[in-house]
Amino acid sequence: MRRILTPTTDGLLTTERLAMATLQGVPTTPSLTHSGRTIAVATLLLFGAGATAGAQSREQRINIEAFRDSIGRGRDTSSLKALERHLIAVAREQRADPMVHLRLGFLSLRLGDIGGRSHYEEAASEFQWVVDLQPRWPYGWFGLGLAEFGVGDADMPLVQGLRTMLGKDALTRAANAFARSAEVDPEFVDGLVELANTALQQRINSRADVALAALRRAAGTPAAGHPAVMLARGQVERAVGSLDSARVALDALLRIQPGNARALREMALVRFAKGRLDGGDPWYRGVAIADAGAMAEYLTDIGPVLPDSAFRLLDVASLAERVSILRRFWTMRDNDELHRPGERLREHYRRLDHARRNFRLVTPNRQFDIAERYRSRQTEFDDRGIIYIRHGTPDDRAAYNIPGVEPNETWRYQRDGDDLVFHFVARQDVQDFRLVESVFDVLGFAATVALRGGSDSLLQSDLVNGLLRSREGIDPVYSRLLGAGRGGSAQLQTAERTLGRLSIVEGTSSDSWRPRFAESLPARIETVAVGQDATGPSLQLAFAVPGSALSGKPSSAGFVYPIRMRAVVMDAQGRMVASIDTTRAFVTSIEVPAREHLLGHAALRVPPGDLTVRVALETDDAGMVTSRDTVHVAGGGQGIGLSDLAIGSRTVQLPWVSASGDTAWANPLATFPTTLPLQLYFEVTGLARATPYRIDITMARPRSGSVFRRIFGGNGAAIRVGFEGTHPGGIAAVARTISLAEIKPGDYVLEVTVTDQAGNTATRRRNVSVVR
Repeated sequence: MRRILTPTTDGLLTTERLAMATLQGVPTTPSLTHSGRTIAVATLLLFGAGATAGAQSREQRINIEAFRDSIGRGRDTSSLKALERHLIAVAREQRADPMVHLRLGFLSLRLGDIGGRSHYEEAASEFQWVVDLQPRWPYGWFGLGLAEFGVGDADMPLVQGLRTMLGKDALTRAANAFARSAEVDPEFVDGLVELANTALQQRINSRADVALAALRRAAGTPAAGHPAVMLARGQVERAVGSLDSARVALDALLRIQPGNARALREMALVRFAKGRLDGGDPWYRGVAIADAGAMAEYLTDIGPVLPDSAFRLLDVASLAERVSILRRFWTMRDNDELHRPGERLREHYRRLDHARRNFRLVTPNRQFDIAERYRSRQTEFDDRGIIYIRHGTPDDRAAYNIPGVEPNETWRYQRDGDDLVFHFVARQDVQDFRLVESVFDVLGFAATVALRGGSDSLLQSDLVNGLLRSREGIDPVYSRLLGAGRGGSAQLQTAERTLGRLSIVEGTSSDSWRPRFAESLPARIETVAVGQDATGPSLQLAFAVPGSALSGKPSSAGFVYPIRMRAVVMDAQGRMVASIDTTRAFVTSIEVPAREHLLGHAALRVPPGDLTVRVALETDDAGMVTSRDTVHVAGGGQGIGLSDLAIGSRTVQLPWVSASGDTAWANPLATFPTTLPLQLYFEVTGLARATPYRIDITMARPRSGSVFRRIFGGNGAAIRVGFEGTHPGGIAAVARTISLAEIKPGDYVLEVTVTDQAGNTATRRRNVSVVR
């Protein structure tokens, strides 16, 4: 007859009672005291299950799960250790009982989770005992995999890296154990899920193929319908490139759990991997409902580009607010780089996937030496991965691979100003490339110091010459270094190191995705904030493409030249306020001569204020993107306002008609012959009707040059014109023709200043090049 034992007042069974329960096969109810409350530790049979041949019974599995659930709620190590002592005593008497060793193993895992690596080693020993006794029980292999996770790897990065490459690291050991749990029982949900998770975490020697085989083998079992298994199937199918199979698994999961944030994220990744833009829909829906665990996965994905300020906002944001924060983050990047909505997020996941396949660290333990100024907190990717995720595929790469020189690479990203140039070297680990400031750092700290000290023998060595020649295509400074003397070399070394240092600062704190074209288009683009009417201000966009860069398509009407123009205008907060994406087919009766230009114009309605403009121009064969241009759009406030200056020439046939009916001219080439007058147009706003004002127009050489010229007036105005007027209210359109016949060829600054009767002024300037 069974009887229930009553816990003692301290919540623990005495050794005598425990022993009696063991002998009689009675269920025990030891308890743990936690925070003043009594928590049940085991409510089913603790001992007496005995070793049985073959598969693990359902009753045994329920027993173990109940035991795991109960100890998982306790954090009082003294009570857990007391229970451990009791179980050890029983194990001495019942060495051949795998259930006793399973409980000891899971109890040791719990103690290890609370604190103590040695407990994981003890757990591994207990689970090894189980698999020796019952190799067809999945829980023994499952527990062994968890224990291997806990034991981890060697602390030394070099040792850990070698073990990983040899398949002896903790993840591989754990994956092998989980694989055995799924092999002996294809319906074992925990084993299938942990096998999949482990395979996805492995940095090299991934067991994704083993996980996929196990998941597919379980397809005909009840485990296949478990949400965790369905998610794991989708994740592993995607990881191995079976995107359609991944979509099928995730579709099935989302039919039964439409609010599964992790499944929504995974579905987004599948769509992105297929090149689709609609991956953003499930991605944002997942963000809107993600709990802390699921949100951590999203943040791990975007962490390499998300600034600290955005992390802080997300920490305190509501569910709806965090969607708004992230949507604004990605939309601003789409707009700034002239991409369609959703393209930047898709590109981020393409980069992330590439980095995980090519730049993943073998071990997360990184140590830095004194020469490495940049010290990343990233533990998943080496520094190449960080730069790649932020800026994508480099425009140029170079390396210098000879015996005795550490593995190295240099990447260049083309920019309108100074290019970004990054140098990487792998010293401690061939898989861990670190950012360094100079290509000379590849040679080591001592060689770098010697070179900066002017060591002639080293400067002229084959080693240094070979290194510099390998980088000649990256930047002109390396060609100059090859031919520089001792003094010149020191200056050039400083300039080269400064470029690398500034590139690291810029490259690790920003991200970019510039539109790329097969060929560069040598077009000129003019952006002018002028052309206001009753509905508001306008922005005029004019371009000129040389005939030498065009290839017309013959047609019945002559030749057709398709030109695509994209432009985006953003306010000071980074919000898009205007955009255009249009393709226009220009038709000419003859081919555009190589030394002439194809001209075009478009207008955008914009709000007043300081705006940022970016324009892209494309033909079938080439393209170009302007740098960010800041314009001030007058209007919308009290006080005098002056538009940009529209300047043109009748030799450049690019006129447009203003709201007042005046013809204004554009000239994106900004060159004007002395034989024809310059056409000037601008608008004055912000003054009441009948208010007097004065306009002064000057054209002078730029304020630069020698001290002699500045002292003796060499920068005097070549043209000075002034006149007065009365404002009509609203918009005063001013058009003037300026003769250049007496102007010497050269560069000038055209300046217009408007002054009201109170002495308030507004000034605008344009650079002008006068030619014969």
